[in-house]
Amino acid sequence: MLTKSLSLAAVFIPRAYLVPVYLAAAVVACGLLPTVARAAETIDFNRDVRPLLSDNCFSCHGFDESSREADLRLDTLEGATTDLGGYAAIVPGDPDNSELILRIAAEDADALMPPPDSHKKPLSAEAIETLRQWIRQGAPWGKHWSFESPRAAEIDKTEIHPVDYFVGRRLADAQLSFAPPAAPHTLARRLAFDLTGLPPTADELAELGDAPSDDDWERWIERLLASPHYGERMAMWWLDGARYADTDGFQQDATRQNWPWRDWVIDAFNQNKPFDEFTIEQFAGDLLPEATAEQKLATCFHRNHMHNGEGGRDPAESRVDYVLDRTNTMGTLWMGLTLGCTQCHDHKFDPISQQDYYGLTAFFNSIDETGQAGGGAKPFLKFKSPYAQQAIDEANALVEQTAAELKSVEAASEAEFVETLQRWIAAVGDGFQPWHAVQPAAMHSAEGTVLTLGKDHVIEANDSGQAQDDYHMLLTAPPLDRIAGVRLEVFTDAKLTQEKYSYAETGEFLLTNVKLVVRNNTTGEVRDIALARATASVNGQGVDKNIKNVSGTLDDDPRTGWTTRTKPVDPVQQVVWELREPLTMSPDETLDITLMHRSLAPGELIAKFRLSLTDQRGPAVRSLKPMPMQRLAEAIAAFEESSDDDQAFSPADLDGSLRRELQQQFREDHRTWQAASQRHSQARQQLKSAQQAAGDLNVTVLAERQTPRKTHILVRGIWDQHGEEVQPSFLPMLLPPDASSSDAPLTRLDLARWVVDRRNPLTARVITNQVWQLFFGAGLVRTPSDFGLQGESPTHPELLDWLAVDFMEHDWDVKHLVRRIVTSRTYRQDSAVTVALLERDPENRLLARGARFRLPAWMIRDAALRQSGLLNPMLGGPPVFPYQPEGIWNDQFMGRFTYRSSIGPAQYRRTVYAFWRRSSAPTFLFDNAMRRTCEVIPRRTNTPLQALTLMNNRTAREAARQLAENVFVAAEHDTQRGLVRLFRTILSRQPSDDEQQILKQEYSRALAFYQQHPEDAIRFTTVGQLPPPTADHASELAAGMLVANLVLNLDESITHE
Repeated sequence: MLTKSLSLAAVFIPRAYLVPVYLAAAVVACGLLPTVARAAETIDFNRDVRPLLSDNCFSCHGFDESSREADLRLDTLEGATTDLGGYAAIVPGDPDNSELILRIAAEDADALMPPPDSHKKPLSAEAIETLRQWIRQGAPWGKHWSFESPRAAEIDKTEIHPVDYFVGRRLADAQLSFAPPAAPHTLARRLAFDLTGLPPTADELAELGDAPSDDDWERWIERLLASPHYGERMAMWWLDGARYADTDGFQQDATRQNWPWRDWVIDAFNQNKPFDEFTIEQFAGDLLPEATAEQKLATCFHRNHMHNGEGGRDPAESRVDYVLDRTNTMGTLWMGLTLGCTQCHDHKFDPISQQDYYGLTAFFNSIDETGQAGGGAKPFLKFKSPYAQQAIDEANALVEQTAAELKSVEAASEAEFVETLQRWIAAVGDGFQPWHAVQPAAMHSAEGTVLTLGKDHVIEANDSGQAQDDYHMLLTAPPLDRIAGVRLEVFTDAKLTQEKYSYAETGEFLLTNVKLVVRNNTTGEVRDIALARATASVNGQGVDKNIKNVSGTLDDDPRTGWTTRTKPVDPVQQVVWELREPLTMSPDETLDITLMHRSLAPGELIAKFRLSLTDQRGPAVRSLKPMPMQRLAEAIAAFEESSDDDQAFSPADLDGSLRRELQQQFREDHRTWQAASQRHSQARQQLKSAQQAAGDLNVTVLAERQTPRKTHILVRGIWDQHGEEVQPSFLPMLLPPDASSSDAPLTRLDLARWVVDRRNPLTARVITNQVWQLFFGAGLVRTPSDFGLQGESPTHPELLDWLAVDFMEHDWDVKHLVRRIVTSRTYRQDSAVTVALLERDPENRLLARGARFRLPAWMIRDAALRQSGLLNPMLGGPPVFPYQPEGIWNDQFMGRFTYRSSIGPAQYRRTVYAFWRRSSAPTFLFDNAMRRTCEVIPRRTNTPLQALTLMNNRTAREAARQLAENVFVAAEHDTQRGLVRLFRTILSRQPSDDEQQILKQEYSRALAFYQQHPEDAIRFTTVGQLPPPTADHASELAAGMLVANLVLNLDESITHE
């Protein structure tokens, strides 16, 4: 056994010792994970035999008694060799008299196993020979490898790094050798990404040098491990497994306040909390003696599951689902077991009974919860985050900044407002018409109600008897150049029920939605016109409590809407809708204004109404009071009527109130003011949110009921079908209960200690495998969620066991485990591969080269932010909202939730802090876990949509723009120096002569184009929160930005090499 501290000679092998990969001329081809073996070899049960039996026999002849056929077990030695009445499935030493061999080699379909109707293919001749050879050798049995305690094999060459010792032996067996070490810049990038999730900076690379010594590499690794970004990087791994999100999921998808737990995880990794403590606190921090708030907070891990608040759902059923989810998550993340397979029956492959499973669920069955979601998802912990104040300080600074920007814009636009006011005074001298009644070119309804246009543009609907209907009014030539608002007037009539508004029994109406859609009559293109707000004369109360405000007409939910029910009957009721942006139509377009009546209130259809349009924005369409321009016309008329001379009305004659309204009207069409105002408004909203985040938060945690619940086996896994009662218990096949333990009922604290008991054969192996997977792209066990009989065996079993034991012997020190891995020669290898080696070992299972795989999307985003200098390195705090497409949540949530990207420094925070809506995960994370259930297998995909995202995503373009600006300013606008600096910033190396030529060529082509199209240059470089460039600088900046975007999207840029 090696000592805790490795010498440098053991950690870093001299370069002269490293030789190129070679293939022996007489290599005999063989499989990397053999399921069959040669007759001359000794058959290994776990490697060669158990996989064959598991895949082909255990589903009918395994552990699950309910599905067992012919009362025959082949998963145990006793069952396989038992006397079946003069014969046995397996007769050790005698394959010819073993029924198993006779049946798998049978030519008669009625005798053949697996039977044809099992849809399993017959065993190959090689597989049959393997089984024959094994039986001939005495049919030696063995316990499944992962269910036996790991043992650290002795290393007889202590000068070799332990990882390299085991990998080197495997390579030697395959007549291969290690690859050369990766180039210094490649290894520096690899280490930085693996340990912090960020690329190295130019200053860090300069400090490391071009030819780092062993001491330099050791200092570099320790520096990365000590970085606060290490905790953020490791947290992304744990958050995926923990199914962490900021909302409940399902239809309601209510927002949670669990983000302090995310910060607890980051802190735990940065503080290098021993993994056994890390585990115990997340399972049972609340049960520890004198538990601290942070220890209770840790138990939020087991409340990160989805919460179901859908209508009609029985909370008791949801509660059972939560208990099962916690159990299954524990099985996947800590033990690598598919425990969910035993919810309905005994496991078909692993020796886990249904009773064993529900004995585990009993530990989680007495949480003081009801199964409700949202505000009812108790138990909660009142918690104040120590990271909230920094968010307040940041937001305060942003509010001050945006207020100053807005004030500057207002001052700069004052003269322009006075000029505009003069034009307005001249324009409305003869009066002003605020609303223009609509005369539709055509009208129809969805369900057959007949619409008739009458006097004064009033539209009447007949008594169609329809319970629901949509009215469509089509306009081909609106009376205005633009449309900023729509008004609906609803009239009473003596012929209507109770002389009210409709033919329904109540005489009431219920308008559920209004839609504006523009269709191009030539191309057929359809575009929805967004509405910003609605204002009504009165808001009645519907029978459904959700129908209470006219704002309900803006969503797609038929359960909301506008009614005047419960309000006095007036001859006219009105509602005004403001368009988000004024609508300008071309001659070949048609506007469809649709009034929707889709409620459950039968027949409450508007019977008499009029539609009108206006081109006025702002205050004019945000109330039903006279518009500012209307009041201006009235003021001019009053002035002229009272004036005794011919003096003209001037701005000085306006009273202060009207002047302010007119100025606001002016600003509605002033784009610079609008942008500054919206930015200031959002900054104030972010400050408000940060202040709320600094208060007492309700974090969902674990806490026991005063009276424990009884736990039953659920018959067929159905939540309310109770079978035999069970007590909290562990899995006997892993670690039987201690006979000396007391008779006191077991608790979650006992479960947590059992999970990290050093005698438990799984936990250390499973976690070690997941950490290895972080740095090599795949684990030593390629099925990280399944260490059972259906999972793969380790590629290097002795290495996995050695690391697992070393992990435990060093007190579950995660940084020690990471250091062990990344200081190895195995890790340091070049990832380049020869054709021969690629054919021999396409998945790098032998580890004869460095790992090469696509970086996760979150790492690519964070890298672009850092390389551009935009990254906000602040740790912890409430979630932020990175850029996403406009309206990303609109269709899914019918207006209940609206996504607004953060502004200011918050926009540039690391992805680990991004708000995660469970039912609509961040769109830029195209390969991340869904965070709905526990996931430990990385998703790696490569599609054209991802390439388009990396090229056109707003973050990517903004980073490219900022990066181009930084490098060319630093290079004093020397193009060649700037291009080289740009390349080095992204790829951490000097470009070759050919690469420099390509960069210069692409830059020159782009520059020539943008010099001829300066407006395109300004449009291209105006992105995100960055100000538009000056006209004389735009072409150069656009060319540099284009090249930066190109380099950011190189395969080398987005790949772990």
